[in-house]
Amino acid sequence: MSAVAHAYRYAYASAAGAEPAGPRLSLATSSPGADGTTAHPHFFEGRLLQPRLYAELLSAVHLVVGSRFFTHANSVARAIMLADPVVTAGGELLRFEGFSTCCSCYVRVDLLPESYDGQVIGKGTTNVDFNAPMRAALARLRDADGLALSVGRDALTLQSGGHEVVERKVALPLRWLRGMVEVQSYLAGMRHRFELKGLEALRFFRTLPKASTSRTPLWVVPSPKGPFTTTRPHPQGVRVTDTTRLRVLEALLPKAQSLAVHADEAQQASAWVLNFPGARLTLALSAEPWRGFSGEGQALRALMRMDDEGAVSQVRAQLNWQPVLDTEALAATLGLAASSVEDSLRILGASGLVGFDVTQGRYFHRVLPFDLSSIEDMHPRLADARELMAQGAVRMVSASPIAAEVQSGGTAHSVREIDGELRCTCPWYAKHQGERGPCKHVLAVEATAASPAPTESVP
Repeated sequence: MSAVAHAYRYAYASAAGAEPAGPRLSLATSSPGADGTTAHPHFFEGRLLQPRLYAELLSAVHLVVGSRFFTHANSVARAIMLADPVVTAGGELLRFEGFSTCCSCYVRVDLLPESYDGQVIGKGTTNVDFNAPMRAALARLRDADGLALSVGRDALTLQSGGHEVVERKVALPLRWLRGMVEVQSYLAGMRHRFELKGLEALRFFRTLPKASTSRTPLWVVPSPKGPFTTTRPHPQGVRVTDTTRLRVLEALLPKAQSLAVHADEAQQASAWVLNFPGARLTLALSAEPWRGFSGEGQALRALMRMDDEGAVSQVRAQLNWQPVLDTEALAATLGLAASSVEDSLRILGASGLVGFDVTQGRYFHRVLPFDLSSIEDMHPRLADARELMAQGAVRMVSASPIAAEVQSGGTAHSVREIDGELRCTCPWYAKHQGERGPCKHVLAVEATAASPAPTESVP
């Protein structure tokens, strides 16, 4: 399996230790930072106002990161399990995010300004060390003890105290990296479906199947008497397969104010957001545990529109670790159409440079601290589509409705626009029917049709 070498280099190991004023949770940040220059960035110093709750939320992030709901035959499970969560600081928010080892679950905890008494000192994104002793100490925390929090510390001070650098080298599979990038496109395409009070959600969760082997899709349907599940597709329902992936939320529900459920129109992904005083947890699930998010290709259309590189560059120049990116405001500032800014943000999301918050309905700036230079390698369909265009393999038959023929692998594939959707005669489209993003032939035809260059047209 293709992988990217990645090294975690911490000035010290994260720990929750006792101090005269009470416990202190010191989370070590990795060097270098997201900008490639800042060593061991220091993001936060202060006290958490609900220590037990926030300790449980951070533990939930690690629980997802260390979970595997499906094992692929060619997976490198041992390497993926070493992937550390990512922390982003900026705009008075701290965000902790991670991805399951099977690539089917994404989790993010947002600590809002009202969750702490302290200061966000720096801004940026990097990995944070979540080790076993620190997690064990978190499990023992009580509200009465209080909890001071440091996210990163000055490396020189630590070295003078005799601490040693903690370094781990891992191979992050491209499938895992693609999933971390791809999930943002799914989140951006979701809409709010329904919302439950915390205790109502807890009662419902206790009715869910507990068998981890069940692959039968369920539709969670809201009703005046509370949500129920059915194995039949329901227009108001949200599709979920393997409800054990939701179990990470169950222990948190007694303290939650509400549970908001979001899903995309095609029912290929869902997001379950727990709201707490001063914090929220977002859990995004792919349609199937075995599919994950890595092969979905939802961002491919935006990436193919890189011909408007000026807009992407202008939007990227405005990024400064904002917790919310306002599309309309950016469009007004840059003198661009809002649709162009939205496409640019989708492209930047597919490049690992922004995330999406379904609660806010907006992107936020962060840079995944991995080597994301090989975007083409992460999106083989994108590279194949561009290669087809370079070879002149696309022949436009009609511009409206779109019709074309694409020569690929010695076969002529027909791409036709039917009911506003491009359909292809290739095996990929026959198997997935567009649910996992466009095939390379559709991508090539869309890009050719949108090109201002003259194309061959048959009367």
